Amino acid sequence: MSDINKGDKPHRNDHASPGFSEDKELYTDEKLQQVSRENDEPEELNTPIPLFVLLVCALLIFFGGFYFARYSGGFKGDVFDPNWQPGGGVAKVAAPFDPLVQGKKLFSRTCQQCHQADGKGIPGVYPMLAGSHWLLNSEERPIKILIKGMSGPAVIEGVAYNGNMPPVGDWKDRDIAAVLTYVRQAWGNEGGPIAEELVAKIREEIKGQTKPWTPDQILAMHPL
Repeated sequence: MSDINKGDKPHRNDHASPGFSEDKELYTDEKLQQVSRENDEPEELNTPIPLFVLLVCALLIFFGGFYFARYSGGFKGDVFDPNWQPGGGVAKVAAPFDPLVQGKKLFSRTCQQCHQADGKGIPGVYPMLAGSHWLLNSEERPIKILIKGMSGPAVIEGVAYNGNMPPVGDWKDRDIAAVLTYVRQAWGNEGGPIAEELVAKIREEIKGQTKPWTPDQILAMHPL
């Protein structure tokens, strides 16, 4: 290997980095600063929104406000009620009270489990209502039994029973009248309707009775 004389330039490196040559000086910090001063600083530019887009947005907002003001109904819960009337709120149309319809509901919900859907009851366990003289030949007797209940041995339509008829005295007078009207006209029964006023009158008369009736007490007041 031959020595390189002092002062001789080194051989050119063909693999030098681009932009880097022996004939050009390296950029120093001072030169970089000089270059940066010669060029303007970059700026972030804002492109304005086209006027047409602004107009469309404004029209949409205006239309939305008009629509809600016109059709929201003040966001009330009864706006879409089919019976709503302008200036009069909701027109509540109450269906006329039908004692037979109400009586059937009450019987199905409360009495049918014992007296059965056909009104024949369960012999020896729950008395029959279809064709029962206890039910049909007196209006006051079944009212008193329903309000205060009845407990003890009894013979009903030739069948012996010794059970307990729970009272439904917490029912409204109208409901007691309705269920008695229903059972007195169902299953071929031909009893007349029971008036709500009669139930209220009897309730007042027997308010001192604190225990369920016995069958003997009922028959003493209303013989068969």
